[in-house]
Amino acid sequence: AESSQRKAIELQPDFAEAYNNLGTIFKSLGNLKEAEIFFSKALALKPDFTLALMNRGQLFFDKNEFDKALYDSDACNTKESRAFSLETLYALERTGEIYQRIKKTAKLDEKNIRLAAFSSFISEREKKDTANNFCRNPLSLLHISNLKLHVQDYKKFIKEIIHELAYIEPIWEPPKKATHNGFQTPKHINLFKNSPQAISYLKSIILKELDSYYLKYEKESCSYIQKWPCNKNLFAWYVILKKQGYQEAHIHTSGWLSGVIYLKVVPPLDKDEGAIELSLNGANYSDINSPQLTHQPNLGDILLFPSSLHHRTIPFSTDTERIVLAFDLKPS
Repeated sequence: AESSQRKAIELQPDFAEAYNNLGTIFKSLGNLKEAEIFFSKALALKPDFTLALMNRGQLFFDKNEFDKALYDSDACNTKESRAFSLETLYALERTGEIYQRIKKTAKLDEKNIRLAAFSSFISEREKKDTANNFCRNPLSLLHISNLKLHVQDYKKFIKEIIHELAYIEPIWEPPKKATHNGFQTPKHINLFKNSPQAISYLKSIILKELDSYYLKYEKESCSYIQKWPCNKNLFAWYVILKKQGYQEAHIHTSGWLSGVIYLKVVPPLDKDEGAIELSLNGANYSDINSPQLTHQPNLGDILLFPSSLHHRTIPFSTDTERIVLAFDLKPS
């Protein structure tokens, strides 16, 4: 990859995107000094290059150079950068400014999932609500069901789903995804688009569960419920984890509600192996006292939760596979 990017620069010396790509390559190799040089070269050629600004800002953040990170982030003014600036202000212990900024952009960022996730975190830590009303307490808006409530022979149904999934080739540890030591379908493939029989029926089950979910929480005053998506636009993928596989903590910034269906589970071994952990802590911020929940899934479990809620998989040591089908309900 490095060789290809350098060749691109030979052909077009002002190719800012290639310099940014080199920065990403060196950062992934752990060479932060070279990464910073190339991000800076990209920005010298293209000062308003948002992706390079965010990449260099995160690099500064990782180096604990938070003032520099904030400078780059504030130069962007995008949904992602406004949330990142708040995370950087938290690292700088400028809590008062966090609340001021959230109030200033409350309308603009009403559906900003990354910002909503941080808002839930800081509200809980400071015991003081922010002006963001997307979903103040995502841990209280969980829903657990099971395929056995919809299908008589649910184990046979799950086998049929897995059989159909076998025709869709996944990718090993896809880049910029949370999956480690496992496979995930490519990001352009929606399992619920032109899906075969079993997967199509599974979609109809999910739609029923979404109706139940909404009825369960319809009296909640947050935007998450009160501005519930009019169209049930679902995007689905599947993940196969191998021994010692896991998904790192993440949120779904393009979703509204997220869900996971457990098609194959692993033994917990009294250590919550293979369980899903839901938490307010993010990659750039955390607090030891932040609340969290762990769900040890049973075969066929359906778990629904707000897309702004961080979740991760606890690694497992059994030599087997853990298979889930995950999906997002997209905003209208």
